[in-house]
Amino acid sequence: MKTMGYKRILTLLGCCILFLGTAGYIVKANSTEKKTASIQTDQTYPNVEIQTLVKDLTDGGYAISYPSFGKKEIDQSIQAYVTDQVAHYEKKLKKQSKKKKSELTITYKIVHYSKQTLSVVFDEYESVNGEKGTSSLKTFTFDLPAQKQMTLKNLFKENANYLDRLSAISYAELKKQMKTADFDPDLQKGTRAANQNFSQFALLENSIVIYFKPYQLGAEQTKTKTIAIQKDLFKDMLSDAYKDEAANKNKVKETPPKHIVNEMPQQGAPIDPTKKVVAMTFDDGPNPSSTNVILDGLKEVNGHATFFVLGSRVQYYPETIERMVKEGNEVGNHSWDHPQLTRLNEAQVKHQIGDTQALIKQVSGYEPLHVRPPYGAVNANVRRYIGNVGVTLWDIDPEDWKYRNVPHSVQAVMSQVGDGKVILMHDIYQTSAEAAVEIMKQLHAQGYQLVTISQLEQVKKEREQLHLQ
Repeated sequence: MKTMGYKRILTLLGCCILFLGTAGYIVKANSTEKKTASIQTDQTYPNVEIQTLVKDLTDGGYAISYPSFGKKEIDQSIQAYVTDQVAHYEKKLKKQSKKKKSELTITYKIVHYSKQTLSVVFDEYESVNGEKGTSSLKTFTFDLPAQKQMTLKNLFKENANYLDRLSAISYAELKKQMKTADFDPDLQKGTRAANQNFSQFALLENSIVIYFKPYQLGAEQTKTKTIAIQKDLFKDMLSDAYKDEAANKNKVKETPPKHIVNEMPQQGAPIDPTKKVVAMTFDDGPNPSSTNVILDGLKEVNGHATFFVLGSRVQYYPETIERMVKEGNEVGNHSWDHPQLTRLNEAQVKHQIGDTQALIKQVSGYEPLHVRPPYGAVNANVRRYIGNVGVTLWDIDPEDWKYRNVPHSVQAVMSQVGDGKVILMHDIYQTSAEAAVEIMKQLHAQGYQLVTISQLEQVKKEREQLHLQ
């Protein structure tokens, strides 16, 4: 009888049990396929039973440990997760034409257990058909009085703007941990204010722990990243049940995370929605000689802008696009070579927008979120052809491309500017660049925050929330 696969599974199981701090046990095999189950007691929480599943095959098996709390709804949720993971694994095994080493291990850790909430973190490792194994993570947080699994939204009061705050804190903290550039597109995408970016979490006595799965923050992130955020940073948003110290005190002495974020980020903090904002935007570039003048001016006033670029120019000046992104500016899509999109068919529009999107991402790693159609020409068909990318027009047009006169452009903008306005200029002309720098200085002196289109959208959302509150 072949026993090497079985010995490997026993070794994995031993690691599981050692990890959990429980007593070991011995399973005897008497066939090439053996399924066993064993129950132990969690050493830290004696009232919690450990369910252990082992399956030995000559070409693959699994070793799984998971907790049972004696609470029907909670145990069913965890059991369903385990069953689902095993089913997916065995389905993959059946598809393999060549039988090579395969394995699945799942271990768990109870990171918090109080009267109010319970948080369990599962670590998964899977390798199929001799391929390089992958590690992953799954969290469960339950409200114990309700015996229901919680989403992050359940932690907060209705209409609370928690995602934006989580996004700002996470971006700043991870940027520091990972030592990324001033603006990292993958980090921005992975910490964007979206529920799916913060779906893996645990609630501790005094902090909220967020888990970022491998590759969520970019190709170089091969392991799970975690940040712990002090609850006090959300005291105006958290539901009362999760602020109650007595109800949320762990059953045993809780080991706090090594580092807890305890203050809002200063550098790179969200734009203040109570102060004036304006979005400067630039079309038709890049042109290194004039675009770099604008970028220098933005740095002087600690501002940012959005550059709607042409694919036909991006291919010649990728380093300018890289600088835009690195310094925290936004890159938008202005088509490939500036046609009127409303005169094109679907395939032509998709070429103009799609090829430009792909090239920008290729040279900078950043994928634009906004399109500005040339001449502002847009209709229902164009919107449908370009898909989910937002269409951005403008409020103020000094016609800098036409007059090419610095004083005229400055006066035209400053006479119309107001809170929340979008300014249209062009970064391919030296006169436009010089005018833009002077406009930036005057706006800054008047207390305006110079923001990107995405930041402007975020400010509008935050103002709506403030109005509701």
